[in-house]
Order: sequence, then structure tokens, then C-alpha cells
Amino acid sequence: MKQVDILDVTIDRVDMDTAVSKIDKLIENKGDSSLVVTPNSEMIVMAQKDLGFRNILNQADLTVPDGIGVVWAARLLGAYLPERVTGIDLMSHIFELADKKDYRIYFLGGKPGVTKQAKRRILSKYPELKIIGDHHGYLDKKREINVIEEINSLQPDLLFVGMGVPLQEKWLAKNLSSLQVSVGIGVGGSFDVLAGQKERAPVWVQRLGLEWLYRLLQEPERLIRILSLPKFVYLVIKRMILS
Repeated sequence: MKQVDILDVTIDRVDMDTAVSKIDKLIENKGDSSLVVTPNSEMIVMAQKDLGFRNILNQADLTVPDGIGVVWAARLLGAYLPERVTGIDLMSHIFELADKKDYRIYFLGGKPGVTKQAKRRILSKYPELKIIGDHHGYLDKKREINVIEEINSLQPDLLFVGMGVPLQEKWLAKNLSSLQVSVGIGVGGSFDVLAGQKERAPVWVQRLGLEWLYRLLQEPERLIRILSLPKFVYLVIKRMILS
């Protein structure tokens, strides 16, 4: 699979259909547990200083471009990414795949009760979907051991982890080798949206590449995180000039 280098983070050159097909193959292979990551501009900026996090992104089995900024950066650097593949959209497509192929799913993350509400809403659309377990993301050592034991007893095909970046990726990288799952995916705050606790930007806002602004208006506390966007632009332009 061809890859694009964005500030030393390698992104797979995939569109949504190709990403879903790749995940399907990872599940069917029944080999070691596979990691899927969804870097956006903020995560790539974070990876400039956090080398451990960067290594996790670069060693993942599938790395999709989550955000119009990543697609824009690729073009500016003389490369090409066909489209953005956002984590929450990828989840929706995976639900369709899992519904058709009877893949089993486990939700881990969010505040207490969020995954259960997300599960109820998703099952109203896919009544036969096998969401075989869920747990909130606030884990002390004892809870973590219990959750890992539960996941291994259920052996889901897909483990969605929403603990925020970079905690979810680091948790998966640390624990995947001891988990009886086919694919682990970090999904950020997607459970909050799926549970109906947060509203996603309208499609026209997404198409304009302004979903980040819509989220900022909903969550003003994200301002510090949003400040990584101008830094990302600066770093990309600097790389373009120096290359």
C-alpha cells in the first residue's frame, strides 16, 4: 500500500472504501492483533515532540488521513491523498461491514454510560449488529485488568477505543499483544457523537473543511488544542520550502 509522508508521519494513500476493505482483510487474516490509527493535523503536530507516539502511528497496520488538513498538506508537499477518512465516518462504514459479516464489536471509552447509550442508538439502526460488550474509559489498574480479561473472554473482531489522543493509541499499542482481538481502532470522541451527547457539524460545514470551527463553538475548552492548527500549517510550509 502506497504511503505519504506528512512531517515524518506516514499516511496510507486510501479512500474510505479501501480503508474498510483493508480492515476487512485484517479481520479475516486471523493473525496477530492489528492497529488502525486516524491521524489528523493535531495528532501530527503532537507527534513532532512525542517520538513514542510518532512510532506508534508509523508502525500501525493502517493509518488513515482524518481531516482535510492532512489531505491539504499532502498536496502542498507534492503528494496525493484521495480524500479524508474521518474516524467517525470510518466507524459508520465498519458498522455496515460488521452487520453484513457478523463481526463482533467491543466499545471501550468515554464517560460512564456513554458507550451504552451509543450502543442503544446504533442498534436502533442495525438491530442485528453484534456489539458484544462495552466499558467506560476511566480505568484504574484493577479495572484495566478486568476489562482486558472481559475482552479476551469475548474475543471481539473489532475493539473501538475512545480515550482521547494520544492515550488511546498508547493504550492499544501497549495492550494489543495481550488482547484477543483482530483489530483495535482509536476513535477519540466518537462515542459522544454516537450517543447523541455531542452534535456533529452539518455536511456543508464538513465539506468546507470547517468542522474544527464547529467543534470549537460547541466546546470552547478545545481552544488550546485548536492552536495546533496554525502550527501545523507553519510546519508544512516550512517543510515545503526546505524540501
